Amino acid sequence: MQPVPTLKILSCLSLSLLLAACGNQQADPDSPEGQRQAVFQQFLQHSEPMGGMLAGRLAFDGEAFAGHAEQLAGLADAPWKHFSEPDQNNPQPNAALSEVWSDADGFAERIGQYQTAVTDLNLITAKGVDSPEQVASAMQAVQQACKACHDGYRR
Repeated sequence: MQPVPTLKILSCLSLSLLLAACGNQQADPDSPEGQRQAVFQQFLQHSEPMGGMLAGRLAFDGEAFAGHAEQLAGLADAPWKHFSEPDQNNPQPNAALSEVWSDADGFAERIGQYQTAVTDLNLITAKGVDSPEQVASAMQAVQQACKACHDGYRR
């Protein structure tokens, strides 16, 4: 199991990446990018409190943590359909790199890794959570899956 200080660093890094993903760019809310950003904003609404609990910024509440994990798992399939390939009819300015489409298999693999990590976290929390140590490594896997996708497929 990873020591909490390493988890704090990963939590801060993941939060920074998520904030960058959902940040200052204003997209048409009806565009694929706007719809994608809206789902990623929902990811953030659940992952940030979990990261805060594990990093000690928020008091740990196992029931709340489990609720956030369940909501995150419910959203795990939502954003990917909004990665439509830009074309003349949909010239979306987006933060996605062209590798999303040129390396579709790799992108799909990263999505699968994220979905698996979120599902695993949800399964662990569904049994009840008494301490941060019970969920630290599973949450770290979620954060690493987010980072891997951002590293390869986001500007």
